Amino acid sequence: MASEPTYEDFGSSAALLEFLKEKSDDIERALIPQFPTLAVTKQGQPIAELPVGMVLHLVDGHRKFITPVDAEMLLNDGILNRVRIKIELYRG
Repeated sequence: MASEPTYEDFGSSAALLEFLKEKSDDIERALIPQFPTLAVTKQGQPIAELPVGMVLHLVDGHRKFITPVDAEMLLNDGILNRVRIKIELYRG
């Protein structure tokens, strides 16, 4: 089980959609944070604050932090609903 998330800037909508197409069966849920940035920690120590629009939780435990622009595109496109990926608001 992976413990460290990766921050993804796919660079284009096409690259992000291709990732979703390839990995849609491996995505457990999409989490939308209610804060403009998330603090990334390593062994309990903060190491970075990143602008995150969405966190994709994969079934193998990996997490992909998605930029706000890419998250907005996914939500507006509706692709998460079409491939039946559960969307949740962060309740920290």
